[in-house]
Amino acid sequence: MEQPASDITPLIEHPRNACTECWSCARVCPVKAIRVINGRSEVVQEKCVACGLCVTECIHGGHLVRDDTPRVLDLLRSQTPVIALLASEFIAALHPMTVGQVERALEMLGFWAIETTLLGEEIVAEAYEQLHTRGDMLLSIRSTCPVAVDFVRKYYPALVPALAPIVPPYVAQARLIRGVYAADAAIVYVGPCYARKDEYRDPQFEGVVDAAIDFLELKRLMESVVANDARRPPGVVAPRPGVLKEISLTDGFPRQTLVSRDLTDADVHVIRGLEEFDRLLKALVAGETGPTIIDVLNCEGCIDGPAVNPGLSVFAKRTIESTARQHPGVTHVSTRAMLGVLPAVETVRSFAAEPVQVRRPTIDEVDGVLAAGRFTRETTLDCGACGWDTCVEHAIAIFNAESSWDLCLPLQRRLFGESRDALAESQTLDPITGLWNRRAFSDRLDVELARYVRYGSPLVVVFIDVDGFGAINDRVGRKGGDAVLEVIAQRLTGSLRTTDFPARWMGDQFAVILPGIGKTAGFAVAEKLRSIIGDRAYTVEAGGYTGDVTVTASLGIAAASPGLNDMQPLLEAADAALHEAMVAGGDRVHLAPG
Repeated sequence: MEQPASDITPLIEHPRNACTECWSCARVCPVKAIRVINGRSEVVQEKCVACGLCVTECIHGGHLVRDDTPRVLDLLRSQTPVIALLASEFIAALHPMTVGQVERALEMLGFWAIETTLLGEEIVAEAYEQLHTRGDMLLSIRSTCPVAVDFVRKYYPALVPALAPIVPPYVAQARLIRGVYAADAAIVYVGPCYARKDEYRDPQFEGVVDAAIDFLELKRLMESVVANDARRPPGVVAPRPGVLKEISLTDGFPRQTLVSRDLTDADVHVIRGLEEFDRLLKALVAGETGPTIIDVLNCEGCIDGPAVNPGLSVFAKRTIESTARQHPGVTHVSTRAMLGVLPAVETVRSFAAEPVQVRRPTIDEVDGVLAAGRFTRETTLDCGACGWDTCVEHAIAIFNAESSWDLCLPLQRRLFGESRDALAESQTLDPITGLWNRRAFSDRLDVELARYVRYGSPLVVVFIDVDGFGAINDRVGRKGGDAVLEVIAQRLTGSLRTTDFPARWMGDQFAVILPGIGKTAGFAVAEKLRSIIGDRAYTVEAGGYTGDVTVTASLGIAAASPGLNDMQPLLEAADAALHEAMVAGGDRVHLAPG
C-alpha cells in the first residue's frame, strides 16, 4: 500500500547547509520555486513542478532528489517476481553499457523480466490519434509530460480541461504487462525525469506501478553488479526481434498529427521548455492565438530528460540511440499488428486543478519594497539578472518572502561600490572629524617634501593641541568631546586654502601642511587658526550634556630648511615648538628655530 502523500519526502530539496550562495538555481527556475532568504535558497514545494533544472544547474550537488531505491531493493528481496519497465530512452541513459550488458546487470540485481515502454507509447499514440480526429475538439494539450501537466494545473488552472485525458506511456505499458504476466508480479518503472517518481503515486494509477526511480538511481544500483559482470567472459547474446515504431513519436505523441501538417499550420504548436510554453499560454489567454493542438514537453524530447546521461548533449544521445538500434539481420515486428492481438488497456485519465496561491500586494506595498532596494517604478532596470523578468515582479516575490534584494546584481554592485569607497575613505579619513588621518598626512608630507627637495618650494608644518582637553572631556563626556573636535575641524577647514592639508594627528591634536609659504606667512596662518579655534564658544548637546564650552589651542610650527630630505626632523621641530607653547601657558603660537 502506498504512503499517504503527506508522508512522502519532497521530491527535490535544497538543504540550507548545502547552499554556496551562487543562486543560479533561483535564476533558472522557470516557475520561481526557489526562495532566497537570508542568503540561503530553498525549494518552495507548493510551486515546484519538478522540472529538475535546479538539480542540473547546481554544480555543487546542493539540490537533492529523493532516493527511491530502498523501495526497489525491498521488492527485489521479496519473493515477488519484479519486472523492470525501462523508458525507451534507456540506451542513451545507460551508455556506454550495451543492451546486453544492461539486461545482464538487471538480471543480476534480481529482476525477473525486462520490458520497455515502446508498446505503451504506441498505445498512447493511438489514443491521441482518435482524440485529434474528433470534430468537436477545441483545444488539446499533450498530457504525457508530468512537468507540463503540473505547470498547467498550478499556473493555468482554467486550461486544465484542455489537457488530453490520456495516460502516460509507462502506465499503458504497465497495464499491458499486468494483462500478460503473472498477476502478482511487481513493476518497477525506470524513467528519464524526476517528476515521474511522484506522478505514479496518482490515485488513478494505484496498483499499476509498484515503484518508480530514474536512470541515475538505476545506474547507482547497477554499479556493484556491473563490476562483477566485468570479470565474466563475454557471452554472445542473440538480438531480440525489434519492434517497428509506427504510430508514435517521443513519449507517445502521434506521428500522424505532425506529418499531416506543415510548419506553418497555426492549428498545431510544438513547444519545448516551460518558458516557451508559458509565452504560448499567455498569448492563448490574451486571444492572440488559437491553436487546436499543443505538443508540449519540458525537455528536447524525453531523451534529454535530467536523468538521461546529463553529461552528454542531446545530439550525442540521439546518435547513440539510432546507432544502437541499427542491427543488421534483426527482424522487426509491426506494432499495429501486435496491438491487434494484445489485450486492450485503459488509457483514460482525468486532471484536477491545483492553483498556486500567491498574494498580490497593493501598489503602495510594491513601491515600498522597491524603495527598500533604492528603486522607483521610474528607475527600475528590468535587467532580469535576479531571475525575474521585471523589478516589479521581483519586488512582489520579496514581499511574499520568496526572494531578497541579495539577488539584484545592479543593487549589489552599487552597495559594493559604496562599501569599497567607504573602506577607502576609512583608510585615509578620520571618522570623527572628517579630516585626513595620520597615514594620509604622512603620505602627503612625503609628496610635499619631495617637491621641496627638487624645486625648493617653501613648506611649513603646523601642530595644534587643544588646551586642557582632558578636563573638557570630563565635563561634557566622550560624545561631547568628539563634538568639540568635529567643530574645531570645521573651523580649520573653513580657514585654510584648498591646497593646504589639515589632518587629525592623534587624540586632541591636529596637524596642517602649508605648502608654498615660508615661516613668516606660516606663523601668520597659525595665529589665524589659533584665533579661529578660540574666538567663539562651542555649544555642546551630546552625551547628556547641554551647554557652551570655551576652547583654546597651542600651536607649534616649523619650516623646511636647506639640507632637509626626511620628514622626521621637520615633525620633531614642529612638535618641540608645540611643547614650548603648551609649557608657556597655552593659547599661543611658537615657531621652531631655523
